[in-house]
Order: sequence, then structure tokens, then C-alpha cells
Amino acid sequence: MVEKEKKDFNITDLPGVGAATAEKLEEAGFNTLMSIAVASPADMVEIAGVTEATARKIINVARNKLDMGFETGIEALEKRANVIKITTNSKALDGLFGGGIETNAITECYGQYGSGKSSLAHQLAVNVQLPKEKGGAEGIAVWLDTESTFRPERIKQIAENNGLDANEILKGIRVVRCFNSDHQMLVTEKVEDLIKNDNLPIKLLIVDSLMSLFRSDFSGRGQLSDRQQKLNKHMHTLLKLANNYSIAVYVTNQVMANPAVFFGDPTTAIGGHIVGHNCLTADSLVQLEDGTIIPIGDIKEGQKVVGNKINSDLKVSGASINKKIVNLDAREIFEIDTGNKIRASAKHRFFKLNNFEIEEIYAENIKKGDFIARVNSLEFKGSEQKLPKIEHTEMIIVNKEGSKFIKNQLEKLGFTRKEICEELKVKPRQLRRVLNQEYATNKENVNLLIQNGVGDKLFGFAQQYTSNKYRNIILPDNLTTEMAQILGYLIGDGNLYDTSIRFRDARVQVLESYNNLFEYTFNLRGSISKVKDKKCYQLGINSVELNNLFSLIKQNTYHYISRSPKEHIAAFIRGFADAEGHVDKKRKRVIISQKDDMVLRFIQLLLYRFDIQAFLEKTTTKEGKFCHRLRIDDIEGLKFAQKIGLTASDKFEIIEKWSDFKINERKIFPISRKEIWNLIKSEGYYPTHFMAPKSDKFLTIKNLKQTLEKFKLAGVKNELTKKKIAFIEHLIDSNITWCKVKKINKMDNKEILYDISVHGQENYIANGFLVHNSTYRVYLRRGKKDTRVAKMVDAPQIAELEVGFKISEKGIEDI
Repeated sequence: MVEKEKKDFNITDLPGVGAATAEKLEEAGFNTLMSIAVASPADMVEIAGVTEATARKIINVARNKLDMGFETGIEALEKRANVIKITTNSKALDGLFGGGIETNAITECYGQYGSGKSSLAHQLAVNVQLPKEKGGAEGIAVWLDTESTFRPERIKQIAENNGLDANEILKGIRVVRCFNSDHQMLVTEKVEDLIKNDNLPIKLLIVDSLMSLFRSDFSGRGQLSDRQQKLNKHMHTLLKLANNYSIAVYVTNQVMANPAVFFGDPTTAIGGHIVGHNCLTADSLVQLEDGTIIPIGDIKEGQKVVGNKINSDLKVSGASINKKIVNLDAREIFEIDTGNKIRASAKHRFFKLNNFEIEEIYAENIKKGDFIARVNSLEFKGSEQKLPKIEHTEMIIVNKEGSKFIKNQLEKLGFTRKEICEELKVKPRQLRRVLNQEYATNKENVNLLIQNGVGDKLFGFAQQYTSNKYRNIILPDNLTTEMAQILGYLIGDGNLYDTSIRFRDARVQVLESYNNLFEYTFNLRGSISKVKDKKCYQLGINSVELNNLFSLIKQNTYHYISRSPKEHIAAFIRGFADAEGHVDKKRKRVIISQKDDMVLRFIQLLLYRFDIQAFLEKTTTKEGKFCHRLRIDDIEGLKFAQKIGLTASDKFEIIEKWSDFKINERKIFPISRKEIWNLIKSEGYYPTHFMAPKSDKFLTIKNLKQTLEKFKLAGVKNELTKKKIAFIEHLIDSNITWCKVKKINKMDNKEILYDISVHGQENYIANGFLVHNSTYRVYLRRGKKDTRVAKMVDAPQIAELEVGFKISEKGIEDI
């Protein structure tokens, strides 16, 4: 692609770029379509002195001319097949890295002084020059030396002991001594010139060490933010080099003591999570593969999470968690509000749609008005959830004939009343009342009498006994739809007392409906009464067993409901909305309010399974107290009425009338109208033949589909245009939806943050958002008898492993 640009493209071909502007851009390294297409307008304004509008125009035209890298899953797989893996000379270490140090990736090794980080760098600098069949890449190495670690005599020693020409190997290494962080960043940027201008076959870039100069230049907590921002830019440059030129980037890092770690090695990589994991607050709700919704703080290694194959077919996929990370050091977090909310560390990555490309974006770089990825309409099979066993006291009475039968049998068996009571759960005095006064007793005592020889005939003399205290109730083995609805109301506005369950509502009809649910499910009716001095009524269900059952279920509501079938989930939401819901009489809106925002976030995620969008908001009550609410408007309210419903007849009548009105669904797809306009224009058509020239920045999904259909029928010749159309259509049909950021707030953090490493997937769903994390991190330490131990801390598709190796005159070797 680089050669084609040199032949067919001249920077002055771009609108607004004359000779003087072109010279400025080329001096700054903007001499290819790719470099201009990925630039920001701010950079262009500063470097070329053009207006922001002109800068955007230049960038957009460059993007339209350039194949931005859209590819099928097959193409992505083929590209992975071209990845080169550079051997470390140790089979154990190569196995740790999944075959060797990969090109197109950054590999970080961190450890204490003398752990072997620089020794591995020397070995790689030699091995990268080997033929591919011997584990090399047939290229040269560039070494950015920030701590005077490069030793040419060590290179010579390794080469000679492996039968190589030491002089030729040394010629294949370019070394530069970096004196400060700016110099380090500048040299990194100049590596691209060595590849393009000097045609050097660079296949390995070593930065030894990454953080040394950054720590010297930015000391103290007051400069921590500046340091991290600069380091972030540096890492982006390294990643860009790795991806654009198929280079293996190997960086080393020191460690610092971490007193928060009590087990294992108490060290943390310097530079924090810029080159590692970034984290979410403990209450972030993560979606597991079996349907479970669980706070990330409660998640365990080995569980399977749901993500998206964002680099291939955009389908929902599951993968195992191979590591859970705890971050005690984050000083600030960002709260991102799109109508659902998430709080993340500055460097936690989300996904953003930028015209015809899905990009990663750090939390700290997200701005109001950006669109970020959320996963919608997830389908889970679900299953009826097994309920905890509750001991149910069933009482019986024995009639007079039965009493005579028991006395005769005990006499034949030689039992005194005191002796038989030692086998029963009753005292002699109570047994006398059971036998002589038809006093009720636990059915278990009848079974024990029979076990002690009284005989099965006793069942014929026993009768079931019920009273206000002892009810003949049914306790289901599995959670039912009716129970799910009762649980929803209980979570919303119900109360558990020692021996009863109580619901309150202003509508008697609602309480009558729930009384019917109790009777149908448990064979037990309660009583409804007016609450004194309140404009409401109360349903009371007296049962110790039901109280105990719902107490246990309530503790694990998220697990029971999120893993249940869809009809159970709908019933739970309906119950909660019955308790806390309100239907607006003036406009098509359902409001569900609650003090606890976490339970509302849980219900919000459940609503996404029904393709119902609800917006989480913080508001104040009439009394001036803070509360949270879910707002469900217009078409979403109609879907709520159809798929969830409400019990109160007056509320239901209001939302039922909504179906008489035409409600347009206006879902926005965040590729700008201008981009679609230019796409049509690039094929030689007048865009007005396919779309109206409105002032709206984006098209609705409905209008975008219609426009693309007309466009395809007219005939599209350019392969890149076809790819862009296919990309849009594929994305529209996927589970990914795009949410507009309403607010983003930076705040001080005092919480423990968590992240997870997902083997082979690189993303997962938290609070509905698609979030990303991946890098290669290896921790090195000294082992026994001059050996070294390498532990894979994190990698996109490699399980956590630990291997040993040694450093000898030949370089890196197996033990």
C-alpha cells in the first residue's frame, strides 16, 4: 500500500494543500494518505497553519481516498498467518509467548534489576536477523537505549557462541542513546523515516527501558497526569509502528514495591496501567455467558464473559476470564453518561465509531457528543432456577381410634411414654395431649412412630391440620413466572418481617392481583387492609416459610433473575414497575424510580434483552431528596407496554392507547451525513437523488438503509465503496448500538478498581458498554541457582504460564 501511494498520490492533490502547505506537512511527516487520514484537525491546524474547516476537509478527502483497512474475518485470519514470531532461543520461553515474540504487537517485560530483561533484549537483537526458518525475521533491530544497557561485546559473545558472524550481526543493529523523554519520543517517530526513506528492513524495536526517562522528567505526584498523557502518546506511536510496518516492539520496565500485595511477588510495573490493565469500579455490572449479570468486584477467574468479535464478524461471543486485576492506585475516575452510566479509570478503553472505522478510545479522551459502543438485544436461553430448600412444618392430628392404636402398639413394643419421646421430637407432656386431646403435632413425629415399629396403619388415623399459624402451603422447587413478579414487587417496595411479607399500594386492584398470585403459587391468601392515616392499602402474607424463602432469594436476585427464561425476566420487571413505576398522562413515557441506582442499572440491562432503551437519570423528589429513575419514552414505552406490561388497570389503559398513534423510531447511526454524501459523490452520482440535503448531522438507521439500498441499485463500481457499504450494513445488523455521550465527569477516586483479562477475545460487556483490554506483559524475576523465571501476566490469546530459563555465554537457554 505504501508503494502504491508513492506512485499514484501527491499530497498537493488534496483540496486546500498548495506547495507551501505541502512542504510544512511533509516536514512534519505527513507525506502519505495514511498519515493524513489518521491525523487530528488540531494537529493539522498547528503544523500547516490552515483553518480547522480546511483541516477537516483535507483529512476527510484523505480518508475517502484511502482504504481504511476494513476486512472480513477471513482476511483478518490470513493477516494473523503473516505474523512473524521471533525465537528467544528457549523452547520454554517461546512456549510462554505462544511461539516467540510477535510482530504487530507490543511485548512488555518487567522485573527487578538483574532479572534478565536486557539479556532477553540482546538475544532478540541477534535472533531477529536469523532466517525465518530458524526463528528469525530476516530483519534488523533498532535499540532505544535509555539506561546505557546496550553492550556490543555481549552481542558479539552471543553471536560467536551460536556460530554467527559477530560483525554482520552488529551491523544489523541500530542503537541510539536517549537523554530525556522528549528525545525518546522523537527517536521513536524517526524510526518510520528509517523504514521509508532509508529502506531499512526493521523488524524489531527495543525500548530499554520504557519508563526511566519519563520518571526522571516528571517527578512527584503533581506531574503524574502530564507524565501519563505523554506516555500514552508514546505508546500510541509504538503501536502504530508495530501495526503499520509489521514490527515486533519489545519494551522493558522496572518495578516498584506495592504494599497492597500480601501474597506473591509484591512488585508493580512502573508506569501503572498505561501499558497494562485499566479498571472499572466494583459495582460495574458484567455480563456472563450463561446470562448472569454480576458486579465486577464479585467476578472470579474461570467464569465466561460475553463480548463481541469486533475485528471479524461482529457476532456476540463468549470467553473465559484468565485473570482478575485489582487496582488500588487510581487517583481519578471518569463517569460516562449516555443514559446508562459507567465509571472507569482514565485509560480504560471503549469503542467509538469514526466515520467508516471502529476505533478504541480512552475514557479520558471521550467528549460530550461522541458515540460509543453498547451491546443490545442479547439472547440467552435461560432456565428455571432451582430454589433453596425451606423446611415446611406440616401439622396433623390423630383421631381417637388412632390414639388407641398408638397406645396398644407402644405397649406391645415395650415402650414407655418417656422412652418413645426420646425417639420423637416431642416431650412426654405434649405426647399425652396429642393422644388424649387431639392436639396437633408435626407430621415428622408420625413418621418417627412408624419407623419405631408402630406400623403404616397409623396414616389412616391421621388428618392434616391448618390454622393461622400453620398453613397448608405449596413451596415450588423452581422459580416460576408468578414468583418472579412477586420478587420484583418485593425488591421495589415490599417488606419482609419476622413472620410475614407486606406490600403497600394506593390501588386495591393491584394488591388483589398479587394476592391471587400468592394463592396460585403457594396456595395461600393474605389479607388486605387500609393503612391508618395513609392513602394506601396493605397486603399481608403471614408465613414463616415464605418469609425465609424470599429472604434467601432476595440475597441473590441478580443470579436468579438474569439466568432465568425471558418470560420470568419480563415478569420480574413488571413486578418492579408495579411497585415503583409511573405512567405519564401527558406524554408517552414510563418512569421507574428508586433510591438504589444499582438495581435500576440491573433492570436497564434486562430491558436491553427486549430491545427496550431506558435512560438512567438522577433527580430530586418533591421533598428535595435525591433519587434515580429509568425513563422510557415514546417507541420504547410502547415496546415496554407490549413486552413487559403493568398490572394497574388505569396505568395499562393509558399505555394501551399509545398503540393508536404512529410513533416513529428515530435511531441515529453515527456516520455523518456528509460522509455518506461524499461516498455517493465519489461514484459520480448526485447525492440528492438518494438522500435529502438536511441540516441534521447524522441519518436515522431507517433513512440510511433506504439511501444505501437506492445507491446499490444505481450501481457501485469502486471496491472500496462496496466495502464501506458492506461494513455499514453489517454493523447495523449486529448487536452493537451506538450511544451518544451526554455528560462525562472527572472525579476523585477513593474506591478499589477492578479489571479482567479475557483469553482470546480482548473485550467484555460492562454496564452494557463494550470495553476493551489487551497487551502482552511478562514479569521476570530471579530463580534458584542463577536461573530466571518468566511469568505471562497478560496477553490477548495466551493463557497465564510460568517458565524457567537461564542466561549463558550463548545467550538465553532452556534450563
